[in-house]
Amino acid sequence: MDGRDRRRLATRDGASQIDSSAQRVLAVALAVEGVRSLPRHVVSPGSDIRSISPEQLPEETLTGAEAPALVLSPLLTPAFDALDLARLLSQCGYRGRYLALVDRLPSANLIRREVEAQSPNLNFDVIVLDGTTPLHSL
Repeated sequence: MDGRDRRRLATRDGASQIDSSAQRVLAVALAVEGVRSLPRHVVSPGSDIRSISPEQLPEETLTGAEAPALVLSPLLTPAFDALDLARLLSQCGYRGRYLALVDRLPSANLIRREVEAQSPNLNFDVIVLDGTTPLHSL
């Protein structure tokens, strides 16, 4: 998987440095506060979370050492859906994990199959947040 896990640590002089054990998370169309409130099976405590709009995604570094280990987004928004974002991530060479979040969904398997067919090199899954399905362990 591309991307190093990193965490910011305060130094004695108040500056911050990067700890290589924290997970770098890119939240597309999600607020950082909302991502921090997700269960720890989705986002590890101490993760370096950055929130961006969908329009900013093409400007992000999505390959190499600076790539995020995890990309999160809603399953469906007025501007895009998980299939659109998966296609864009694949085209940009992203090889990390992409999780689409949804409150309720009768069957996530259909979405998983569609994304896998369209973007087979992407590590994708759907996380249903209503508690009716178990969260997938990262």
